[in-house]
Amino acid sequence: MTAKILNNYNVENGRITSPGKFEGEAAYVPYFWDIGLDGMADEDYTDSMGAVWAFDVTADDIAFFPELKNVNRVELRESEQGFVSAKLS
Repeated sequence: MTAKILNNYNVENGRITSPGKFEGEAAYVPYFWDIGLDGMADEDYTDSMGAVWAFDVTADDIAFFPELKNVNRVELRESEQGFVSAKLS
């Protein structure tokens, strides 16, 4: 999965530099976005800012993205302009 991400986007210092939906975000954001599109979010909800997909970080996720080692959860939201951003907890 990480090879697919690296092949589809320019990534420098762990951040996507290619223009588009994931620009400026970490390389794991499209990984979780793809999982969400497949209906695999651990939770989805709407708050005052819109829809959120939440993913509990697993050992497999950490194997792909070691920077998530101390992260329990990744939450993604898409802006009205179509950009996706992540919040970690």
